[in-house]
Amino acid sequence: MTPLFIELCAGTAALSLRLHHPRARPPVSRMGAKTGYADTILRVLGLRPGGRAARYLWCEPDAGVRLLLEAYRSKELATAAADIIRVWKDEDPRALWERLRAEGPAVCPPVDPREVARWAFVHQGSFQYRGVDAGIGRPQGRNSGGGFGSVAPVTEMLPRLFAPLPTLPATITDDARKVDPPQLPAGTVAYMDPPYLNTTGYQHDLGRPEVIQLAERWQAAGAQVCISEAEPIPELTAQGWHAVRIDGERKGQKRTFSKQQAEWLTLSHPPAWKPSVQMGLFRGEE
Repeated sequence: MTPLFIELCAGTAALSLRLHHPRARPPVSRMGAKTGYADTILRVLGLRPGGRAARYLWCEPDAGVRLLLEAYRSKELATAAADIIRVWKDEDPRALWERLRAEGPAVCPPVDPREVARWAFVHQGSFQYRGVDAGIGRPQGRNSGGGFGSVAPVTEMLPRLFAPLPTLPATITDDARKVDPPQLPAGTVAYMDPPYLNTTGYQHDLGRPEVIQLAERWQAAGAQVCISEAEPIPELTAQGWHAVRIDGERKGQKRTFSKQQAEWLTLSHPPAWKPSVQMGLFRGEE
């Protein structure tokens, strides 16, 4: 078992969920989430789905996403949020989305089940799952001019996806830059999925110099560090870090939010595994 698994830009914490349970996945979709790459990234790290960690640490600046993460560590909270969403099922989805959006930005803390439910519904009904600022997307379901990847409206699908969430022993903080790691136990893994360079649509930014500083800080504390990006990070590979291309291993729906389709991992340690053919090396893309 991994002693500590860290997601420094947690988002929906897809890797932590999969590490904790082999079939777990976030109940909402989000731009850039690593749900489709979770198994592959864990394998590169020498971990396996369901292998678990004794503890998790998630750093996430978005208040709404932190509400979702709170539901991962409290079955009671996840169940209460799902029950609230069920109460909304008879309302017109578009009118419901507009009404809940008008209540303003998500607030966390405090952690309230209705606020978890409100954020989850508004986010999942937003355009391309980009969040409330992107406008309305498809809260009605695919048969009514939009979809949740299903014919079921969001109010029907979300409670089903909240129900099987595992309960993880996790600590949540809002800013990875404020965390000063102590000397970490052997086997600690710190994974980072920062906003990609030259990719728009992210609400919170973290520049390349800050990404490198965080990576070096956690490596110095004893963690094995892994960073997702659309390219190898040259400032780190120049220091002997390793790069593995994984976009040929994606499961599920193809990425649509960006023209950039390459997916690389930059690691502080040699990969435990890498794809037999590094996609793109023979296409003249690099």
